[in-house]
Amino acid sequence: MFLLVPIVRRLLMLAIVLAIPLVAAELLARHFIGDAVSSAVGARIGTHAHVGFGSTPLLVQIVRGRLGDVTVSASGATVGGLSPLRIEGSLRDVHLQNLTALEGAIGSLSVTADAPPSVVRGMLASPSCLGGMSAALRAGLTSDPRVLIFPGRIDLLPQRGRGAEIRFVPRAGGSAVRFEIVAALIGGVAVARPPACERQLDGLPFGVRLHSAQARSGTLVLGFTGHGASFSALG
Repeated sequence: MFLLVPIVRRLLMLAIVLAIPLVAAELLARHFIGDAVSSAVGARIGTHAHVGFGSTPLLVQIVRGRLGDVTVSASGATVGGLSPLRIEGSLRDVHLQNLTALEGAIGSLSVTADAPPSVVRGMLASPSCLGGMSAALRAGLTSDPRVLIFPGRIDLLPQRGRGAEIRFVPRAGGSAVRFEIVAALIGGVAVARPPACERQLDGLPFGVRLHSAQARSGTLVLGFTGHGASFSALG
């Protein structure tokens, strides 16, 4: 038994020595590939993106020729002309077509983008929304209205009080956010509702389409999905 102790120690030391190059290679691969994906994503959203590769060793995924699940997150992003947004995304089945040039194709991706009230206010200030309102509603809202976001609805109000109020429910429309008006009030009295309006989302990255738009407490959450997008380290 005592004779086995030195042998076990030597085997452990050998295993540690052999593991050091593998660990170094794994860290280098995560840095190298991570920078490439970050560059490709950042070029399309206008800000730095943080990248993660999950718990499966990246070297194993590279040998297989594809990355099973890549996560990205960023603050201050621009998507569809909206900014600043906080985004989180998942890229699945990412094929590395050219490892040297760091080019590949994304099997599928899903992204959620959180739009704060300031961004939603800009969306509602589009001509398609303001143009459909009556002069009385626009006067009641003043030239500098505020936005409050509640679960399930968005309220457009003047900076102070509730002299006028319009309540919206957001809907997804592929490449646009549609705002359906469920109530319009002046001085607390219901008036004729303006027609629904929408905000186009131009230049969506990686060919994604808007599939959901949900008002939550303090934020408008936009959900995007896409398939078969290509990427490169050059963006």
